[in-house]
Amino acid sequence: MNWKSTWILLGLAAGLFAFIFLFEHRLPTTDTPPARLFSFKANEITNIQLRVTNHLMLRVERTRAGAMWNYAFPISYPAKVAAVEWLIQSLEEVVPLLEISKQELGSTKRTVAEFGLDVPQATLTLQHDGQRTELMFGAKTPVGDGVYVQVLNDPDIYVLPVEILHRLPRSFQDWRDIGLLTSSGFQMNRLEVRSAGRGFTLDIDETKRAFVLSKPTVARADPAKVTALLQKLFNAQVTQFITDSPRADLEQYGLQPPEAEVSFVTTNEPSSVQFAMQFGKSPTNDPSVVYARRMTTTNIVLVPKSVLEAVQISHGDMRDLHLVSFQPGLLDTIEVIGTSAAEGFVVRRQTNNTWAVTEPQPATADTTTMGEWLELMSRLEGTVEKDVVTDFETPYGLATPGRRYLLKTAVTNATGVVSNRVLAELDLGIAQDKKVFARRADEATVYSISKEEVARLPREAWQLRDRRVWTFTTNDISRVTIRYNDRSRTLQRSSAGSWSIAEGEGILSSVNPVLEEIMFRLGNLYAGVWVARGEEKRAALGFTSNTSKITIELKNGEKPQTRFIELGRPGISPTGLPYALTEIEGQTWFFEIAPATLYFEIVRDLLNPIARPAE
Repeated sequence: MNWKSTWILLGLAAGLFAFIFLFEHRLPTTDTPPARLFSFKANEITNIQLRVTNHLMLRVERTRAGAMWNYAFPISYPAKVAAVEWLIQSLEEVVPLLEISKQELGSTKRTVAEFGLDVPQATLTLQHDGQRTELMFGAKTPVGDGVYVQVLNDPDIYVLPVEILHRLPRSFQDWRDIGLLTSSGFQMNRLEVRSAGRGFTLDIDETKRAFVLSKPTVARADPAKVTALLQKLFNAQVTQFITDSPRADLEQYGLQPPEAEVSFVTTNEPSSVQFAMQFGKSPTNDPSVVYARRMTTTNIVLVPKSVLEAVQISHGDMRDLHLVSFQPGLLDTIEVIGTSAAEGFVVRRQTNNTWAVTEPQPATADTTTMGEWLELMSRLEGTVEKDVVTDFETPYGLATPGRRYLLKTAVTNATGVVSNRVLAELDLGIAQDKKVFARRADEATVYSISKEEVARLPREAWQLRDRRVWTFTTNDISRVTIRYNDRSRTLQRSSAGSWSIAEGEGILSSVNPVLEEIMFRLGNLYAGVWVARGEEKRAALGFTSNTSKITIELKNGEKPQTRFIELGRPGISPTGLPYALTEIEGQTWFFEIAPATLYFEIVRDLLNPIARPAE
């Protein structure tokens, strides 16, 4: 081994370590960022011009508002904001990958031609704060990750990331905004839609955040439908630019006359059209698109046909047909007024967000029932019977309505006095065929709603009681008696859970999961809705002395209990759901079975076996 060489290397290593420890770590450190090439700010640039060789390809200008860019040459048209902003932001922040100074060029006897800068492939001119910055793009670097650039009046050559070159438009079409509306930057408070046999005018009340149809008749506009239409228009994109000629033959594109026309208007004095567009027919080879024309730029483009279909709707399609409009968070009182004292009640929201009946008798309101009631009221829509009505009594019965719902909120004035302000009012009139006439207090229009929906609206306070009919377990059952027409039988259940026939005929499996499941569901019976009270209502609701009946005997210590349910026929109720009755606190209560499938399972698995001869 050559020890002399080894010791020499060790000595050099020790010396290097000493230098780093004694000197290098004491040298001041700087976090100075690398110098940027340009000093301008992206938001200071007002004008961009691009030349390819010596040919001016495009010029775009920042709008007065500052957020948009528009073509000034060769056409007048909105530009892609994102594309322009990316370029100028990148130039503001760009740091050269390499700098070749004038001295270095001279010492190596190299010329700008070797970097493709004698005849630049592109020249980009930026106007900012009364100054001008001009960049000339030459060839790409040998590796291809950079591009040689020279700045006007600067003899040095810089290497910038090649992506900047790639983001330059190859034609003036590349920077055209493909949004049909999004970059127009206009303000409007009226939308006018014209189409053959249809059309409407929509006013936007920004202070009330409301949409009103002002033509052909005044009516509320559905906010969801308006929002969907506006989103469709503002999200629409051009699939192809056809022509920019103002002398184009409009008839061949179906634009003379157009299929539909949309105008965005400001009603400020003087009122003016801020933006308008026309929609024509589809090309013969592509029915999925239609020709469209922006009236401010007169160019013709292709857009999806679904945009035309979205505006070819009628005044009636845009109407808000909701009969009750309210903000659930403001609601704290509901007052129901009927033709008799028994049909009226008041329910109020409590501090724990529950509800309680306060009139005519204090009682707790079922939380589920209240939630379903409010949800039904919020989505309740009617069908227009007549728009402008002067006589609400004939034939609607709405001058003195049969039932009135008042939705109120508590308001405290400056002196601390609390009063109730009506948020919404719904009046119900007479029934005709399968509908009930209705109206809002703030309109002269009469609507109709189905009897099925009216049946879901509580009219008396007892309909808000807990909808659980009863509760027991299958282990509580000792006997079940089933009556169907003129036949009956009694089933016995042992403590071990086996079943047998105590009275009547038939065959019954001792281990019977189907029967156990039905008994389990009957033990947790719920009313879909409480319908009526009182034995005198039996005949009117389709019950006779011979209706199907299930009697369940429960073993409860020394005091056995009995539960029974009688089943009505389907189709009697307005909703079509089957009725049932039982006895609660000594009174007959009628209700809809929930879920409806339980009724059909009872008929299939309990009633049918005794309806046919035993095998």
